[in-house]
Amino acid sequence: MPNSPKATASSSPPKFSVVIPAYNASSFLADCLDSVLAQTDPDFEAIVVNDGSTDNTAEIAAKFAQRDRRIVLINRSNGGLAAARNSGIAAAKGELVAFLDADDRWCPEKLAAHRQAMDSDPNASVSYDWAAFIDVKGDRTGLHMSQARIHLTHEALLLKNYLGNGSTAVVRRYVLEQANGFDPSLRRMVDQELWVRLTFYGHRFHLVPRTLTEYRTHPGSFTADTERMLRGLEAFLQQVAVYAPNSVKRLRPLAIAFTHRWMARAAFVAGNYAAARQHARKSLKASPAVLWSDPRAPITFAAIAIESITPKPLFNQFLQLGHYLTSRWFQAKSSRQARV
Repeated sequence: MPNSPKATASSSPPKFSVVIPAYNASSFLADCLDSVLAQTDPDFEAIVVNDGSTDNTAEIAAKFAQRDRRIVLINRSNGGLAAARNSGIAAAKGELVAFLDADDRWCPEKLAAHRQAMDSDPNASVSYDWAAFIDVKGDRTGLHMSQARIHLTHEALLLKNYLGNGSTAVVRRYVLEQANGFDPSLRRMVDQELWVRLTFYGHRFHLVPRTLTEYRTHPGSFTADTERMLRGLEAFLQQVAVYAPNSVKRLRPLAIAFTHRWMARAAFVAGNYAAARQHARKSLKASPAVLWSDPRAPITFAAIAIESITPKPLFNQFLQLGHYLTSRWFQAKSSRQARV
């Protein structure tokens, strides 16, 4: 049974409810919670949903809750990511629900920037930002999720999760309640299905064009089991087909191509170039339209092709230079954004 939340110091509800699903997250939960407590906007509650962990995740969260009354711990039996987030939504008191995975972090201005975005755009149901990759130690890798500024439709989101990961989004609580939250039947692409569903029913998304989220990668996380990923895609498409059958029927080949393109890039970043070439071929076979439909596809496929014909020492030098230039570009971009 969930623990009873402690009374807050104020009788008025917080602006934000931060929902943090946590399963065996003891290695990173303290870092995650420290980033929440470091927010420049302090008007929040943080709900840690311990999803049946077998490590000391609950103990770490309980210690934080003893130190700061804004931290709430909910213990539940393991039910998966969607069910854990839904438990957090059910307990939330805030006007806005911000999602943060237990191994990720936020930059200190995250909540303040999203408050400004949502208050200035009352017709937006969801706000989201960009993310930087961090490694297991918490150091930035030089890679970023900086999605294009496009008008998000259900068909665009069916092909690609333009929100990047599960820690970038802030959603109005009443929207989540009306939508019945995340689909607990899904084990993968849980976030993406909700975004597709919301846009299908007319909800608007607001981009905060700043890098405010840090997404942690783990050894092997870029080389997830291919068959599980593709089964997850099929389950996702089946659920979307319940309310958007025509879109799924028409875009299924391209959705498969997008997924293989993503796996090609993931394998490439992980240094598994043979797998990258394999996924690139499968992407183009599923739908050649991926080349002009996915802006990252030509770059990904070109990099894979260059690797296959370039001597390894020379290619490694090119790769290091590319990471360095990309990192410097994002640093300059972030500095300009901070001055706006």
